[in-house]
Amino acid sequence: MKILLLGSGGREYALALKLRASATPVELVSAPGSDALAELGQRVELDLEQPASVAEWCALHHPDLVVAGPEVPLVAGVADAVRALGIPCFGHDAATARLEGSKAFAKDFMSRHGIPCAASHTVSDLATGEALIGSWSHGFPIVLKADGLAAGKGVVLAQSEAEALDTFRAFMAGQFGDASRTVVFEAPLVGMELSLHVLVDVDADHAAYALLPACQDHKRIFEQDRGPNTGGMGAFGPLPFLHSGDIERMRVDLVQPTVRGLQKDGLTGRGVLFLGVMWTAKGPELLEYNVRFGDPETQVLMQLLDEDLAALLLEVAEGRLASRDLKLKPHTAIAVVLAAEDYPEGARKGVSITIGNPQATLIHAGTRKQDGQWLTNGGRVLNLATSAPDLAAARAVIEASLPEVHWPGMQVRRDIGLKALRHAEAGRTVQDPW
Repeated sequence: MKILLLGSGGREYALALKLRASATPVELVSAPGSDALAELGQRVELDLEQPASVAEWCALHHPDLVVAGPEVPLVAGVADAVRALGIPCFGHDAATARLEGSKAFAKDFMSRHGIPCAASHTVSDLATGEALIGSWSHGFPIVLKADGLAAGKGVVLAQSEAEALDTFRAFMAGQFGDASRTVVFEAPLVGMELSLHVLVDVDADHAAYALLPACQDHKRIFEQDRGPNTGGMGAFGPLPFLHSGDIERMRVDLVQPTVRGLQKDGLTGRGVLFLGVMWTAKGPELLEYNVRFGDPETQVLMQLLDEDLAALLLEVAEGRLASRDLKLKPHTAIAVVLAAEDYPEGARKGVSITIGNPQATLIHAGTRKQDGQWLTNGGRVLNLATSAPDLAAARAVIEASLPEVHWPGMQVRRDIGLKALRHAEAGRTVQDPW
C-alpha cells in the first residue's frame, strides 16, 4: 500500500514506525517530512497549507491512502481536495475540521448537542468583551481562547480582571491575526485533565467509532507541573485509576453525542477526534475538540495499539469502520519528550546529539542530519517511548534509557506519570483531587 503521510514531527514519526510495522506492506512517502522520516521512505516537498499542491502530487503519483497528521492542512481543506480525486484520506474534511479550526463553532456544536462543557460567551467586538469582563460572574481565572488556529498559543487563563482586559485587547488587536479577532470566554473547569482519542467514521447513512485508551499529557516544562506550558513534555496511558465505568461514562456523555451530532449536522467524519476532557466534580466535561492525533499522545497510543495500522486507517478513510473494541496490548505505555535548550520560549538548534543504545523506542521530532550526525532542529527534539505491564515498569525503562541520549542544554521531565502512579497506589480515583 502506497501511503502519503502529511507532517514532519514526532507524531508523524510514531505513525510512520507503526505503518512500516504493519502486516500490510507499506511504501511510505512523507511530506514535507524530515531527515528522520526520509530514512523510513521517500520524502517530498509539498506545501500542506495549499490543498491544491497535495492534490496535484496525488493526481500524478496515485497513493492508495493519504494520512493527515497536523490540523492546519485539514482546516485548509486538504482532505476535500484528495477525496475529490477518488483517493481515500484519513482526515476530516474542512467542514468537520472547524471543530478545531474555530473554538466558537465547537462551543456551538457542544451546546446544540447537549455535550457537558464550560459556560462560555463568544465575542467579536471590543466594547462587548470589555463589558463582559467587568461583569464576569464565573470566578477566576477567566479562560480566553482565540477562535482560530494559533499554533497552540491562543489560550490564556487570566487570573485577574486586569490580565483578562490586557489579553482580550491584544487578541482583538490581532495578536494572532484574524484567528484572535473573535474570542471565546469560558468559565474555569477544575478537575483532572485527560486526552481521549476516538476513530470516527460518520456520514449520512453510517455512524461508527472506536475508542483508543485514555492518556494524560504533561504540559508544563518543569517537574511537579511548574513553569510555562509547552506542546507537551510527555504522556502515558491508560490511566491506572480510570475504571471501565469511567470510560463508559465518557462514551455516553461525550463520544456518543458527538457522533450523533456530526450525523445530525450533516458533517462527515473520516479520521480521529481527540477530545480534551476535564473530569470535574460533575463528571467528564469537554474542554475542546482536536481533529487529529495528539502529540505526544500518539507516541503512547502507537505503543499500545495491536492492529495493522495501515489497514485500520484505510478502513476509516473508506467508510468501512465497524464500531468495535480495538486490539490493544495489555500494557501501559509512556512517552517522554527530550526538549531543546530555551524551549518553550525558543529552541537552540544545531546542537550535536549523542545517541547510544536506549531500551526505549527513539522517536525523532525536531532533528536534522548533517554529515552523518543528528542535530537539534526544533523545540521538542526527540521522544523516548515504551510499553510495559504497568506504569512503574514503563517508567523504569525510560529511566534506564535516558543516559543513552543527551546533548548540552537538553531538558527532560523525569516525573512523567509519577503523580498518577502515586494517585493509583493511594487507592484514589479520577473523581478524587490530586
